[in-house]
Amino acid sequence: MRQDSGGRATVTEAGGGARAGAGVASDAAAVPWKSLCDDILAAYKAKQDIVVLQRFEELQAMPELDLLLEASRPGEATTGAPTKAPVNGDTHNNGATAASSAINADALEMVEFCWGRALLAAKRLAGDDDEHIVTIVEAFEQRFERPSEYLRVLAITADSALEVLQLHQLVEGSLSASAVTAALHKFPSLTSDEMRELLEFLRSNDVSLTNGLSEQLEKHFVMRMKTEDAEDVFQEMCSAGVEPMSTRPYNLIFMKPTPFRHMSPVEYYLDMLDRGIAPENSTFRILCKQTHNDGFTNQHFRSLAWGNAASNRRREEDDRGGTQLFFAMSLEDLAKSKPEATLKEALHVFRRMDVEGTPLTNGSPVVSALLTHFCPLGHLEDAERVLLLAQERGFRPTSATVQQLLRGSNPDRFNHAEMVLQQVVEAGEVIQVECVELLRHFVAENMRSKAVRVLRAFVIQGYQHPNEPIPFAIASMAMKLGPFDWAFGVLAILLATTEKPVGRGVQSRIRYTAHDIRSRDLLAVLEKCDWKRERLLSAAELQEPESDSGNGGGSDGVGAVWAGPKNHHRLDRGVSWLGAMHVALKEMCVGSEVLEAYKNALLRAIEKAKVHRSSTATG
Repeated sequence: MRQDSGGRATVTEAGGGARAGAGVASDAAAVPWKSLCDDILAAYKAKQDIVVLQRFEELQAMPELDLLLEASRPGEATTGAPTKAPVNGDTHNNGATAASSAINADALEMVEFCWGRALLAAKRLAGDDDEHIVTIVEAFEQRFERPSEYLRVLAITADSALEVLQLHQLVEGSLSASAVTAALHKFPSLTSDEMRELLEFLRSNDVSLTNGLSEQLEKHFVMRMKTEDAEDVFQEMCSAGVEPMSTRPYNLIFMKPTPFRHMSPVEYYLDMLDRGIAPENSTFRILCKQTHNDGFTNQHFRSLAWGNAASNRRREEDDRGGTQLFFAMSLEDLAKSKPEATLKEALHVFRRMDVEGTPLTNGSPVVSALLTHFCPLGHLEDAERVLLLAQERGFRPTSATVQQLLRGSNPDRFNHAEMVLQQVVEAGEVIQVECVELLRHFVAENMRSKAVRVLRAFVIQGYQHPNEPIPFAIASMAMKLGPFDWAFGVLAILLATTEKPVGRGVQSRIRYTAHDIRSRDLLAVLEKCDWKRERLLSAAELQEPESDSGNGGGSDGVGAVWAGPKNHHRLDRGVSWLGAMHVALKEMCVGSEVLEAYKNALLRAIEKAKVHRSSTATG
């Protein structure tokens, strides 16, 4: 049973449980006594007490009320026979019986509430004549064979809700939510002092505030918010221990003229989401007007108001709900206003988005804000937790996420960006962000494993998207890690995947890593080829040794067979293109498919270079 803004229940809402049992005993609107209940409530609201009692007598005389007798015995079996487990079709029958019982229980609650309106009307007419009042209570209890604490509390003569409960406690020895509900129905208007005393009485007697009671108590404060300062009443309500249960108190706050004294409109809105209260379209419309001078915030609420109005279109769009930027900015504001805020506190943003109905989109700045502002230096496990929670909500990082992290101020931004970069590539997305700075940081800090992982991301991308070769700037920076064999292997990967000429930057990196006699000899071969791609690829000194299995090709080494990871050097201890590339790719921990693909690409490049040089020489 729910109450209207005046603290009184409506028959339509009281029958809400009946509508849930569609197909069983029709719905609450079809019950034969509904029109009489409507008349009773309307007359009571208009203070036409005689009309209330006239309609009440008609209600009592209805034989159809006897159908509700079973609903008053929820714990009793209808027969003495033992209960049998449902078999085959009996499952449906039992389900229908349960649904019918739920409908009857809601209907009985509605009738009990109307019975109470008649009781209160009789008290207003009878004054101190309690005998007639007791008769009304007994009539209900005898008719439906169940005690009604609700009606017994309404029958108590007292001057306040608190006094009613105190007298009831003296008689019964205990208090229940039903008793408190009756007291609040009996005295729908309470002053702030009366409300405070009532709540203190409930706390001292360990009476928990159920959702139903909280809704009733909220209505008292909402009524005051219409005539008093909405913010002050809201603060009083919260300090008294009454949790907001609906958008009504917040909407009244949003409608007040600026300035706001306790919190900003956005802070009140986030507080509402934190309490799990889903905003209504009226909330969005009010906030659109309240934030008309606040660009991004106003855009967020306009998006929600429009989306709710066009519900069919919203369901078809992936970007339903509000804007991602609104929640990202709320995290930035939290980081500025409360530097000591923890990641646990910041993660409330996910619940807020869930309550509002805004899904986390791919590349959302919300994730970047969490990583930037709430994952402190040295706590990569926090970043992993953020990414895991985001992925559970369907989030996939994009290049934009990497870029947002690199632009941030977190000392760990490079570690976070590298972590996200791997996920971007694993998702099959093309890297669309400049990562030279990221790689340079790891090279400068001598963080080899991290630097190798950055290069690995581009290697994987080249495998997934053959038209996206490794940028020379990335390869050149990776070569700086050394030693010479590593740099030589990276060069082999470049030669296999791009036909661009070897630039001066790459040449200088190779020279930079040549420190011993062997590497200088190989450098001399490269210099002799004048760094020309075809000459480098076809240089006899850099080919894989032929296999003795008979599968080898001609003396030019075109048909050379892959010798495996343990035999990547030539017999003269020189380094081959295939061997060097193999070593580099193995350090990157790429899969066998990727390794094989790059090996084949290099073999094709070598073959093509040799054929071209041969045709040029004969021509």
